Amino acid sequence: MIRRRDLLKTGAAAMALLSAGPALAQDYPTKPVHMIVPFAQGGATDQVARLIAAPLEEKLGQPVVVVNQPGAGGAVGLANLARTRADGYTIAIGSDSTLAARPLMSETGYDSDSFQMIARVVEIPSGVAVRADSPWQSLGDLVEALKSERLTYSGSGVASGPHLAMAVFLDQQGVEATFVNSDSNQEGMVKLLSGEVDFLTGGGSNFPAMFSESGESDIRVLGLAAGARWPFLPEVPTYKEQGFDYLRSQWFGIVAPAGVPEEAVATVSSAVAELVEGEEFRQRLEEFYFNPAYLDPDAMRAQVEEEKEGIRPVLDKIGLLAN
Repeated sequence: MIRRRDLLKTGAAAMALLSAGPALAQDYPTKPVHMIVPFAQGGATDQVARLIAAPLEEKLGQPVVVVNQPGAGGAVGLANLARTRADGYTIAIGSDSTLAARPLMSETGYDSDSFQMIARVVEIPSGVAVRADSPWQSLGDLVEALKSERLTYSGSGVASGPHLAMAVFLDQQGVEATFVNSDSNQEGMVKLLSGEVDFLTGGGSNFPAMFSESGESDIRVLGLAAGARWPFLPEVPTYKEQGFDYLRSQWFGIVAPAGVPEEAVATVSSAVAELVEGEEFRQRLEEFYFNPAYLDPDAMRAQVEEEKEGIRPVLDKIGLLAN
């Protein structure tokens, strides 16, 4: 027989747990947060993670530990995130290519619904470069050449943001070129400078460091797919200035496993928003040629879904869409 005294004890314990629930959630985080980078050290994704980890630690009051898990064009690290406990203590850096395009290409172990979007952080315009001794002086020159020649190009890997940006542009112009794979933009740049490929597709942040203070360089940037001239390369015309109505950026943001507590999402997202609005963090981004570009969880989700639908027919045309 259950005694009245025991019932009272049980009821009191239950009420204590219920009342403690919100308080515990509001204490997030109470231990280190691990941030998965689904690429090796040194690339743009890794740079973004390391740029934001230290100031995010200050905002959250807990260590933010960067963990590189490269493989399969970002799919390995994000698949690992999708299988992680959704408690807010493991997050990752995702991008336009890893979140929108990669799941359409092969069995990755995740899709966009596997994640809770938290915050877009930065973006950079897509661009195209040739060697300084190239005969092509403009983007129009390159497109005209592609109408009669089968040229080669490289970038930071098959189905990376730069590869897909150029694939979409070439498809719009009704021309084709042969993509030569590279494991990183740095490797692609070596192939460009050695003459192994004719042009390079890359995020804008890869180009400014190739110029001396006097503006001399071994490369010529033909154009950037930005809405206006980019402050870091003000002499480079946009695609639109050259008659090509094309805008394309590569962006990076923070994601967590689906089902993560709302309190964790709100805490991290608001911390990122404060950072991106802060002058000190913006100056730090400028050192690496990144543009601050915060989006909240809902806006980031909408962008991923829009890009998925936009890239699907292009992946199909170039033979990368999964059956």
